[in-house]
Amino acid sequence: MNRNWDSSRNFDESEANEASYRQGCNGRLRIRVCHQAENELHAQLAISLIQGKWKMRILSQLQHGPIRLSQLRKMFPDASKKMLTQHLREMEKDGLVNRTDLSGRLRHVEYSLETSLGVAVLHLINTLTEWGSKHAPALPRQVPERDLLQE
Repeated sequence: MNRNWDSSRNFDESEANEASYRQGCNGRLRIRVCHQAENELHAQLAISLIQGKWKMRILSQLQHGPIRLSQLRKMFPDASKKMLTQHLREMEKDGLVNRTDLSGRLRHVEYSLETSLGVAVLHLINTLTEWGSKHAPALPRQVPERDLLQE
């Protein structure tokens, strides 16, 4: 795909890798291209933090307080233990949730949303929810619920 950036030279997506942006970000045209790449990178980062069938649902539950994996399994019976554990580990690694080991005699682990990044992601989700509520009637194609559940 070629894009014209107010110049006679077209930039194709093969040139749009990070190295080429960082090497030649001088001049009006290249600064515009660099700026666009940085914006896309930031958006992709935000999306990757919440991407996953159960992540937004888990985060929504965590906003009400700490929760155990067994409680999440009861709330989301269609989710496998493996998938919930994987999402929780990813979110812990990304700094969205805290994992607290309260083991004494019995194994007891709770997950909580006590990080500033986790709260910021909840704000992002709420913003997306508001946007969806406002613009859903104007969209030409509604995504069926079954498509959302099969991700």
